[in-house]
Amino acid sequence: MMKKLFFALLTVLTLTACNNAPVFHGMTDQQKESYGKAVAGVYKGTYIIVCNDGSTDDKVYKIEDSQLTVTDYTMHSVLFHDYPVSMLSKVVTDPELAEALAEVPNVDFVADYHFYEWQDNGDINWGFNMTAIPLTLHYSGADHHLLLKLRSAVYFHLTKSELDAGTPFVNQRIIQFEIEGIYEGESLVQSLDAWWTNNNDFITYFQLAE
Repeated sequence: MMKKLFFALLTVLTLTACNNAPVFHGMTDQQKESYGKAVAGVYKGTYIIVCNDGSTDDKVYKIEDSQLTVTDYTMHSVLFHDYPVSMLSKVVTDPELAEALAEVPNVDFVADYHFYEWQDNGDINWGFNMTAIPLTLHYSGADHHLLLKLRSAVYFHLTKSELDAGTPFVNQRIIQFEIEGIYEGESLVQSLDAWWTNNNDFITYFQLAE
């Protein structure tokens, strides 16, 4: 239920923004560079992880004093700092993998961002493409080179007034992504793609500080 409430909030915010901004255009490189400077910065907040191991209700964990960094358009990236990969141990079904994951230190990972569109009034649509987090773990008597594949289907409508004020995300304070699955090479170790069924899923929200 918690995941669906967050998702409903994000959907309402996005749809409301779209309804108020019907005419969008492509962006020039110069515009992208200008808007990249407007979104760049270090953002403080809280990781909110909502997960379900398939046999219990949703559990919610919060890691406060977290941060992410958005670069200008030269690198056009979002850097998530100190992501708590070890918490995946709460939902994986392989007990040896769970034990190995529980010992993994926090990791930094990068996702590329992009501008979807630009509106005549200066508003923009902005979002990011998720990537994969590589992990090498030793369990079951061998080294395993794993990939945590991430996904995000949310984009943000950022208004010109917010961008000019240096607060681009003031009205969309939750950045969401999910871990879709754990892979070893091309082989799926465990799917975590179970949003609507509450079965072995792992959703992360980065809630920006006020």
